[in-house]
Amino acid sequence: MAETAATADFLGATQAQAMVRISPCQAQVGCTANNEMSVVRSPCPALNTLANHGLLPHSGKGITTEDILSAFAIGQNFAADTVQGAAVAALALCSNETGTTCTTWDLDMLDKPHAIEHDNSLSREDYNFGKDNNTVFSPEIWGQVLRIWRGSPIIDFKLANAARAERVAVANATDVPGWYVPAVAAGFHETAFYLSLFGDPVEGNARQDWIDVWFQEERMPFELGWTATQRQTITEASLDAMVAKLQAVA
Repeated sequence: MAETAATADFLGATQAQAMVRISPCQAQVGCTANNEMSVVRSPCPALNTLANHGLLPHSGKGITTEDILSAFAIGQNFAADTVQGAAVAALALCSNETGTTCTTWDLDMLDKPHAIEHDNSLSREDYNFGKDNNTVFSPEIWGQVLRIWRGSPIIDFKLANAARAERVAVANATDVPGWYVPAVAAGFHETAFYLSLFGDPVEGNARQDWIDVWFQEERMPFELGWTATQRQTITEASLDAMVAKLQAVA
């Protein structure tokens, strides 16, 4: 994929510059600013971040598999094998929902509960509370995670597992009876995802302040020292190995 202006900006962004890369709309569903089209967002902070930085279509609409592979490689250093399956699943979900053969899809299509989206998110309420809120960051839900981490600057396997287990317990206890569906495999995989992105792809040990910006503001924490270049590529094999480590100490 040819380098776009958004790609060049992202790769060259440092500290103060990075603070102005994102539209004022950021992740606000339906927001319009500076004559921009309405945007849509998903339950996934990784996808929303890539759209906010313009590595995916900023509108969140008309996303192709090529877009996904390129954006994750440039924006978050993930190899194609880590996201290829998710891209295929998104097209299948779109085709199932629209009754057509989709070649593109929109971020808000992923809010369908118990499809790709799942319960016990670290940052969103579960879908069943009577409103379409699983695409919107919840300070209350994220606060549950931060209380488990207790201000630790580094999130290791133990702390990451504790946050995931807390969200599973709370969702199971508070969701409408009969609604909650455990997402054990997805939870471990997503934990490995953010530990690899903001820490070491082998040992985890991710910076809590970087994670916090990513979840809360859906952008990359350039101003805190995160860089898009000179970082180790994250592969499906490395994610699987970290999942095994997380499971071993769970």
